[in-house]
Amino acid sequence: MPHHDQTRSGAPRRRRLILASGSPRRRQLIRAIDMPLRIVGSGDDEPKPNENESPQMYVQRLALRKAKHALAMTKDDIVLGADTTVFVDNDILGKPEDHLVAMRMLRQLRGRPHQVFTGIAIMDAETGICAVSAKTTTVYMREYSDKEMIEYVASDEPFDKAGAYAAQDRVFRPAERIVGCYPNVVGLPVCDVLTLLERIGVPTTFKRGWKIQLGCNDCAAWSKAPQRKSGL
Repeated sequence: MPHHDQTRSGAPRRRRLILASGSPRRRQLIRAIDMPLRIVGSGDDEPKPNENESPQMYVQRLALRKAKHALAMTKDDIVLGADTTVFVDNDILGKPEDHLVAMRMLRQLRGRPHQVFTGIAIMDAETGICAVSAKTTTVYMREYSDKEMIEYVASDEPFDKAGAYAAQDRVFRPAERIVGCYPNVVGLPVCDVLTLLERIGVPTTFKRGWKIQLGCNDCAAWSKAPQRKSGL
């Protein structure tokens, strides 16, 4: 059941969740969670990985950085930060800076598997309790042509996306197969958000009538979620 606190008058007060993200995909996914919601920006530009930093540690570090940014805006809410990166050939691929970098990333990923990591950090502004985790999904890319890559990059779609692609893109359709959590590849493993909320003492559920398209094929929580596609 969704978490409630008692107000001074004795009436139940629902805790609010603040998402620190500029990603439209995360902003859509977070609406699956049954909590009052506020969405704010994620703060400064994302720093590069440290030397020898693993992708898991990198995305968790950035997620925590974003959560702390939102924490400064409240005294009694729950804040959430998230960050996604692509990992292939021992390289951490963030968002491409320009067309040439986007083309290089897409060539590097073409026709082969890679891993997508999303870190999430949740902090309770009232108690100071914090929980952090990282989710990994394997994505197998199809053998798209140079022409398809050029057209996709020319559309400017890759520039706010780790690895320069969106698995859910209905025109480019870069992903041939996804093994693991599909929402994780889109940008937010919503089941893990529910798990961390429960861990810090703020349990909640999916909204009634909400289901992410394709769901999560390695998570029992999705099979229990209400059956409605979100359009992702």
